[in-house]
Amino acid sequence: MERHALRPKDVLDLAAPSSWAASVMPCVLAIALSYKAQGFLRPLEALCLFIGAILMQSAVNALNDYADFLKGTDTLENSPDASDAVIVYGLDPVVARNCGIAFLALALLGPGLGATLLAGPVPLIIGLVGAVVVVLYSHGKTPISYLPLGELVSGFVMGGLITLAGVYLQTRVLSFFVLVQALPVAIGIGLIMLSNNGCDLERDLEAGRRTLPCVLGRQKTDLFYRVAIIVWVASPLLLLLAQGMPMGALVYALELPAMLQGLMRQLSLQLGQPARMQIMAGIGQLVIIDSFAYVVALAVG
Repeated sequence: MERHALRPKDVLDLAAPSSWAASVMPCVLAIALSYKAQGFLRPLEALCLFIGAILMQSAVNALNDYADFLKGTDTLENSPDASDAVIVYGLDPVVARNCGIAFLALALLGPGLGATLLAGPVPLIIGLVGAVVVVLYSHGKTPISYLPLGELVSGFVMGGLITLAGVYLQTRVLSFFVLVQALPVAIGIGLIMLSNNGCDLERDLEAGRRTLPCVLGRQKTDLFYRVAIIVWVASPLLLLLAQGMPMGALVYALELPAMLQGLMRQLSLQLGQPARMQIMAGIGQLVIIDSFAYVVALAVG
C-alpha cells in the first residue's frame, strides 16, 4: 500500500479520543476527592492533570498501533475500521511511532514539568512510572500487552496512579488510601481493556499473544466478563458503605436504574469481532456514567 504523510485526521486517529474516558474519569475522581477533602480546588494543577493524562493515553494508543502493525497483529483482513488501524490504511509506521513519542514527550515536558513547578517532584515521579509503563506496554522483548496482565496494569496505572497524582496535586498530601477509593474507576478501565482483548481473542492467539482472554479461552472469558461487570457496578456501593457513607450509597443505588439499559445491552453482547464496535462504545459510555455516578455519591456522602 502506498504510504502517505501525516494528516490532522491521522493524529486524531492515533490519539483515539474514544478511549480517553480511561484517562479523563480518574482525573474527575481526583478533583472530586480533593474538593471533598479541602473544600477548594487549584485550577492550574487540575489543567496539568487533565492534559497530561490525555497525552499519556494518546501515547499508549499510538505506540500500541505501531507495535501491532510491526508484529502483524493488525492487517487489512482483520481491521475493518480504518480509524482503529491507521497504519494499516496507509500512514507511515515511523511517523506513527514518532507521533506516539511526541505525545509522551509533550506530557512530560508540558503538564509534567508544570505540575512539578507547582507541587514538587511527586507528581512527576508518578508520571515517570506511567511513562515507563506506556513504553513497556507495547514494546520490549515481552510487552505487557502480550501477557495476561494488561487489564490489571491498565486499571492500576490509569485508574489508580492518575487519581493518586491528581489528589496530591490538589491537596499536597500523598494518601495511598486514594488507591482504594479509586477501585471502581480502576475496575472500569480494566473492563475496557478486557472488552478489547475479549473481542480480539482469536486474532491475538494467531499473533502469539497470551492476554487474559487467550489464557482463559472463549467460554471462560465470556463468563468472567459478565461477572466482572456485575462486581464493578457493585463496587462503589460496597466502598461507600465501608467508608461510612450510607447517604452516598443510597444516592448511587438510586442512580443505577439510569445505567440499567446499557448494562443489560452490554451483558447480552457476544464478545468478538462482529460486535466489537458496539462493545467498545458501550463499555466506554458505561465507564463514564458509572464514574460520574460514583463521584456524585462521594460528594453527597
